[in-house]
This record gives sequence, C-alpha cells and structure tokens, in this order.
Amino acid sequence: MQFRDKITPEGTKDLLFEECDRRSSATQKLKNLFTMQGYRRIMTPALEYYDVFARVADYFPLDTMFKLTDNKGRLLVLCPDCTIPAARLTAARLKDEPRPLRLYYNHNIYRMDPQQKGRAVETNQVGVELIGGETLRSDLEVVELGADCMEAIAGEKYRLELCHIGYFKAIIESLQVEEEIKERIRGYIEQKNYAALTSILEPYKKNRAARALLKLPRLFGGAEVIDKAYQLFDENGAGESLDYLKKVYEYLQTLGLGNKVIIDLGLVNLADYYTGIIFRGYFTGIGEQVLSGGRYDNLLGDFGEDSPSVGFGINVDLASRKIKEVSSDKTRILVFAENTDYAAKASAYRKELNRQGIIASNSVLGTREEVIDYAKASGIPQVHMVGEEIKIWRAEEL
Repeated sequence: MQFRDKITPEGTKDLLFEECDRRSSATQKLKNLFTMQGYRRIMTPALEYYDVFARVADYFPLDTMFKLTDNKGRLLVLCPDCTIPAARLTAARLKDEPRPLRLYYNHNIYRMDPQQKGRAVETNQVGVELIGGETLRSDLEVVELGADCMEAIAGEKYRLELCHIGYFKAIIESLQVEEEIKERIRGYIEQKNYAALTSILEPYKKNRAARALLKLPRLFGGAEVIDKAYQLFDENGAGESLDYLKKVYEYLQTLGLGNKVIIDLGLVNLADYYTGIIFRGYFTGIGEQVLSGGRYDNLLGDFGEDSPSVGFGINVDLASRKIKEVSSDKTRILVFAENTDYAAKASAYRKELNRQGIIASNSVLGTREEVIDYAKASGIPQVHMVGEEIKIWRAEEL
C-alpha cells in the first residue's frame, strides 16, 4: 500500500490559487523595485555541483544540503543558497562586465536543518547583489532598497535590525582564546543565551573584551546603543566599525526611517561570511526574519574574482503572508456552445470577452443543466449560451 503517494515531503507544500496569487503579487512588487533601480535578473540552475559550496564550507554548513549524484557519479546539490551561485556566475561569465554590477534573482532554495523540525526545506527567495562600487555608497543603496522592499509589502508594519560585524570581530580577536571557544561564544551571543555566555566568559572576566562580549546580547535600541558600545570597547578597529555603523544609521534617519530601524550589536550570525554591515527585516506579526543581508567582500575571492559585494535575500513565502488583496483571476463568465455546431462561434465570442479584459472560459460540459450546476458550484456569476443568439443567465437566475 502507498502511504505517501498523496502527500508532499516534510518541509514542502503545495500552493493553491490565492496562495499562488499572493506569491506572484509579492514577487512582482519586489521585482518592480529592483528593475526600476537598474538591477538585472540572473537565473542559476536548481542543481549545482557540490564543489561550488564545498569551497565556501567555512561559512556554509554542508550538512544542510540535499545531495545527489548524476549518471557519471558526480556529486550534485539542490541549490541551498542564491548568493553563492551568483558569485560563481559572476566570476565565470560576468568578469568583464563594468562594475558596479547590479543583479537580482528569484529562485527556490533547498535547505534542511535536523535541529529545526517542521521548518520549510523549500523556500522561494528573491534578492539582490550589488557587486563593486564604493563601500559606503553601495551599503546605503542596498540597505535603503531593503527598507523599500519591506514597505512595499507591509506598509509601515515592519522593522529593520542593523549591525556591523566588525565590532564583534574586533572584540573577539582581542580575547585571544582558541577558535573553538570563539565559535561557542559567538553562538551564545546569537542565541542570546546569557547563562551559557556568562559561564564560558567567567575565566576571562577581568579582560575588557570579555566584559564587552558579555553585554553584547543586550546592546540593541536606538542611537544610544552606539554611544554605549564606544564606552564598552573601542580598540582593535571596534571604534571604526561603530563610526561606519553610525553613518548608515544616520542616513536611514534622514530618510524618515528612525522608528523602523533598531541597532542590534548581537547580530553575529555567519561572522566569517559577513565583513561589514549586517541587516535583517521583520514584519509585524511574523516572528521569523523575512529579509537577511549584509556585506561579504571575501566571497567572490573564493571564486578568483576580488570584488566587494553587498546584498540581501527575502523569503517570498513569508512576505506573501502580508499580501491581503490580490486581483481575482476567477472566471467571471462561462461560455457554453448550445451544440458543437456553435463551438467555433462560442470560442470566438469567448476570445472577444478576453480581449476586453474579462476572464471567461469555454464550458466543456455536455448539457445546459451540467453547465449551470458547475457555474453555481464554482461561484461563476454568468453563463452565456451561444447559439443562433447569445443568451445570458446571471447567478440570481440560475
């Protein structure tokens, strides 16, 4: 007996009608923003060689990927990330294009996490990559574009969290402990696990860097956070990172986004991947992050192409939850040929309705009674029967 012949694999799902419409609406809103600012679309395959991701294994967990082999025994993966294939494509096919290079994508990604049961393993993502250009100007453009995307989907009901990974790196490097301990500290800060963080830093509590790390999970809020951070730790490049973060924050303030932006110096995920600004976006009422981005100046270097880069990705599945109204694509008129002698006439009539922008379908049922029953059950407001004349029945008459 087949037990799984009518269900989807864990972490995947079918989308129906209005769900598809909401996803399309969200995607189109975002694509419009990208194209109007000169971003051009790229498409990379759903299947990539494992080697593409193995070369960046330091900041991409290989155990989260779906792996398979081709007919020659070569190891492939279902694409788990959009930025890394974009970097591969840029290094391979766009190296002679003038910089800055503005790219956008819309792609399904596949990623599993044994620790997160029930999470989606297939996600639709849309995002941008700005490759090249002066660092600050590029960061300002991309962070602002991220805010524009959030507003386009949810209006005023969103927030952005902003950080500079350089501040954390400056502190952790000053602590002078083994790499394994550094990674554990980073993880505890990201999880805001104060008890574990306090315990692991206990042997170093007289060290200024350790005291700063202990307070990092609580360093979030407005402009005052930057002032507190200066007082906590300003050595080893930390002050310069805060100066830079302040410029980005003040720029967003001038755009009128002050009440939307939170500084959170505890954003330390993928610390080896990001090299500068980091930002996340959340919608009111949705606990998961919808937008994730930042600066990653070293990624293209892994593919032999040294270009500073910044970008972000948006989870379209989450974003589409905020799309409340979509244009209806339901059939408004059902066209029925009185008999097959009038089928061509009925088809021509239906096409004319379509040209007028009316959603109309030809009925393929055999009798008038079947057509009327179907229209009632489907909520179709009108039936037009085509014969020598055209007879119109409205819902209230059916």
